[in-house]
Amino acid sequence: SHPGLISPEDAALAAERGICLEITTRKGHALANGHVAKTALAAGAKLVVNNDAHAPGDLVSPEMARRIALGAGLTEEQFGQCLRNSEELVKNALAN
Repeated sequence: SHPGLISPEDAALAAERGICLEITTRKGHALANGHVAKTALAAGAKLVVNNDAHAPGDLVSPEMARRIALGAGLTEEQFGQCLRNSEELVKNALAN
């Protein structure tokens, strides 16, 4: 889930446990995305870009998701890694 104002210690714990932290595209929840990105990257934690949709109007296009990730301070390569992390999560979920 979107961790908001996550502490460096919690981000390090997420990294240690292989937990992905979320850059969210949901309005309001996205206000801490820059902090999440910076803290997660410093700790070596994996990131995903996710929607956290509560209603159809919350869904965004892939291009908007990209813009939100870049606006949070990620590079194009880091955004690509977020997409690969998401694919890995789905594959693991389907395998279990």
